[in-house]
Amino acid sequence: MIYLDNAATSWPKPRSVYKEIVHCMRKYGANPGRSGHMMAIKASEKIYECRESLCKMFGISNPLCISFTSNTTEALNIGIKGILKPGDHAITTSMEHNSVVRPLKKLESLGVKLSIARADKDGRINAEDILNLVNEQTKLIIVTHASNVTGTIVPINDIGRMARERGILFMVDAAQTAGILPIDVDSMGIDILAFPGHKGLLGPQGTGGIYIREGVSVDTL
Repeated sequence: MIYLDNAATSWPKPRSVYKEIVHCMRKYGANPGRSGHMMAIKASEKIYECRESLCKMFGISNPLCISFTSNTTEALNIGIKGILKPGDHAITTSMEHNSVVRPLKKLESLGVKLSIARADKDGRINAEDILNLVNEQTKLIIVTHASNVTGTIVPINDIGRMARERGILFMVDAAQTAGILPIDVDSMGIDILAFPGHKGLLGPQGTGGIYIREGVSVDTL
């Protein structure tokens, strides 16, 4: 079989992934943090080890700034809906996945102002076009790191720098790049990072995560 759908989910997974999943189910597949027996403790240790590995990959200093989700879509919804309130202004691009566009459009109907930076004919985003959309109410800039349709890469270094200089929160959808392209949240000025576990990180389906920088308040109610 020739498999060309890795933008949706990676396949096949490395043999080590299959082996560890089976090992988990047999040796420590208990609820972490819910009990004091050895299997539950081992499960908690594995979760923290995973957080530490992600910190090394993404340049994150505090493992507790990472939360696990069922996929990138859930992570994006947590960040977008947890940050924006009626009267806020958000900027995104025309290259975004529905998991970004739909929650933004829903919030727009509730009073959030939305601006969309348009890509050029080759599907590329110019950081200056995003800067030109900034106003006094701009609270969040959210962009994909790379398009799942065209493969074009967004200049998140430039956008992150401009956002940080202006005190605007910067969120990145790393669905297509986590584990593929280098990501350093500090040097790139990323405040919130949403990522999947089952694509470039080669993990099982039903896994994802979100990084939220210390000091950023996200309403989860």
